[in-house]
Amino acid sequence: MFWSLLTVMGLVVQVPTGIALALLIEKNLLGTQMFRTALMVPMLLTPVAVGLIWRFMFDADLGIVNWALGIIGIHGPNWLGGRWPALMAVTIVDSWQSIPFIMLTVLAALVGLSKGPAEAAAIDGANTFQIFFYVTLPSLQKIILLLVMIRIIDSLKMFDLIFIVTSKGGPGTATQTLGMLVYNTGFGFFQTSRAAALGVLMVILVSPIYWLWRRAAREQ
Repeated sequence: MFWSLLTVMGLVVQVPTGIALALLIEKNLLGTQMFRTALMVPMLLTPVAVGLIWRFMFDADLGIVNWALGIIGIHGPNWLGGRWPALMAVTIVDSWQSIPFIMLTVLAALVGLSKGPAEAAAIDGANTFQIFFYVTLPSLQKIILLLVMIRIIDSLKMFDLIFIVTSKGGPGTATQTLGMLVYNTGFGFFQTSRAAALGVLMVILVSPIYWLWRRAAREQ
């Protein structure tokens, strides 16, 4: 259940944000190069380092997140003490590290697009939004599908980030993914046979997505 919620929330946040940032950087406005460099920093950090940084930031008493919310008059929740706050926390951390990859991939696709169709649409009177939805977005359809499948697989196998941020899928099993369940079953309860069966189930779940990803990659 948590994995499906994490996947949906991650896709809703990460893909549109990555596309929007790619479009913004593609305009090559003042300060774009510095902005792009800053966005790439999270992607260069290891999940363990990211998890430790955000775990301290989400601390209910001493964390900078609740401190910043308090400045604007918002009482911050106990991020890692409840199911929904923990889900939001993991989504924020995962998005912070994943959005740069989506942004760079979409930006590379935008640079490779022909400017002719967009210029022709502009001459015909299409505005910026019409050009994006009817010209640019259809041209990015395959790369967006590829990114969606990559993010689904990443969400399914996510382990180290959740292990560090939420202390092995806590509170309780509220943030336990399938990969975390395999680990806890095998190394926490020493039920190796059940853990092996769960591992096979994970492979079965990933295989169709992986096949679609390879097919989309070949077409791309």
